[in-house]
Amino acid sequence: MLYEALARDGLLLARDVIPFIHDYRVLSRDVAIGTLVKLRRGVYVPRQIWGAADEREQHILRVRAVMACAERPLAVAGISAAAVWGMPIAGDWPEHVTLIDAWRGGGRSEPGVLRSAAGFATARQVMRNGLPTTDLMRTALDVARGYPFQDAVAAVDWALWAKNELRVTRHDLYEELARMNPRYGRRHLEQVVAFAADASGSFGESRARTGIHLLGFQAPELQAEFRDRQGAMFPDFCWRSARVLGEFDGKGKYTRDEYTGGDPAEVVWREKKREDRLRAMGFTVVRILTEHVERPETLARMLAAAGVPRGGSH
Repeated sequence: MLYEALARDGLLLARDVIPFIHDYRVLSRDVAIGTLVKLRRGVYVPRQIWGAADEREQHILRVRAVMACAERPLAVAGISAAAVWGMPIAGDWPEHVTLIDAWRGGGRSEPGVLRSAAGFATARQVMRNGLPTTDLMRTALDVARGYPFQDAVAAVDWALWAKNELRVTRHDLYEELARMNPRYGRRHLEQVVAFAADASGSFGESRARTGIHLLGFQAPELQAEFRDRQGAMFPDFCWRSARVLGEFDGKGKYTRDEYTGGDPAEVVWREKKREDRLRAMGFTVVRILTEHVERPETLARMLAAAGVPRGGSH
């Protein structure tokens, strides 16, 4: 049987498949042999679809499985809403699904699902890819509340990013924070929103910027424009008075086809030539890697050696 032909949004519901197979045991057999992946009772996904999905897409399939079985109004929230919006997060996508629920009464717990009634009344919901989901402002704040400052800023930066067609504004976030009126974490969220910026081009770049701040170095200009005969360049960080530029290099730049075009060596060569052009303009260029961000003492030594000044405010 071609399960893929019967799947809707990637899922197979037992109630839809039974008319074609006439016996539930066929589904159990196909789970056992690996043709199907069981997400929850009565909900499956064809192995081919599951295997082709990345971790975020697999999480969304888990979300859809839960929502397909919902018996009362629910909305996707928190980390799960981040997955639906395409917001990057720190670490791995969890196996559990996060929802807000209008129901305030009792009821049995549900494996793989985190439900909360808190916030359901005040959270604005939108339909995103067919799923009732907290809007981007609430999602960004919910995600930020659950992470330390560095990772929280990186998530909120994505929501503000000028090149994000879904972007919101800092004013939007402050308004949502007032509407949300959290019982805990307000100060943390206020600090995150105040520090967040709309010019960070990646999650890793945002974490690097926050790391620089936490180490006590002067806040850099972001994506400052420099021109030579070959055209414009926009280094990630600029300390103009010190004639120092910083470039964040995440692993994805050299491993993901969307950046490499299938030729990582060409990316390395282009980056070298670009760096040479910036140096020719009289700048010191510091190349910051993910491993440096993860080792603050190493990052501090690099920045200090390059002459990045300490002090100053965001």
